[in-house]
Amino acid sequence: MQEKKISIGRKIGFWIVYFLGTLFVKTWRMKNINQDSFNKCRQEGKSPVLVLWHDSLLPLAFSHYKNDIATIASDSKDGELITYILKKWGFRVSRGSSTRGGLKAAMNIIKNCRNDKRPAAITVDGPKGPRHEVKSGAVFIAKNLDKIIYVLTLKTDSFIRFNSWDKFILPKPFAKVEVHYSEIFYVSDEKDEASLKADTERLQNYMLMRTEEVCKEFV
Repeated sequence: MQEKKISIGRKIGFWIVYFLGTLFVKTWRMKNINQDSFNKCRQEGKSPVLVLWHDSLLPLAFSHYKNDIATIASDSKDGELITYILKKWGFRVSRGSSTRGGLKAAMNIIKNCRNDKRPAAITVDGPKGPRHEVKSGAVFIAKNLDKIIYVLTLKTDSFIRFNSWDKFILPKPFAKVEVHYSEIFYVSDEKDEASLKADTERLQNYMLMRTEEVCKEFV
């Protein structure tokens, strides 16, 4: 998808938000839990897909700062800022959504991950919800890569909850922030519509179970 041009004024505004925001999130005391299996996948040249809820986007994205991960950001004006920040944090961003350019963005991710053996990361209920309802994009991408998904789940001891559709979670300055990796969740080899739906439903149940296990407050 062709990159949209951003005016000089917006670029300056984006840079200020990026700079101040990065200073803020660097105060968090970050810890990744149970990450060894994911690291082994990368060492073996595989391309696992990391999946997360939209409410946990900011801390879970920052936990992979400069990790060279492919992802999707909304192809809208609101998505321009998050795209700018994610690129500064080292992500490879394709633009698209469930309603505009989603398939093309997913195919871009698949191509990038295959060629360069990098992981992908997807907010499965983004960009507009419904909250904690898994869409099929992450499963589609995983089926076209190495059939491997890891669920990322957030736990933090101090946070603000926004009154947004996703109940967005923002850890407070100097909060303890844990990113919990699941065990491997395998999708099936079949790529027909029925298999895509079945694997998406299994992932839905697994993600809700993981959220309940790690932090009931965020269910």
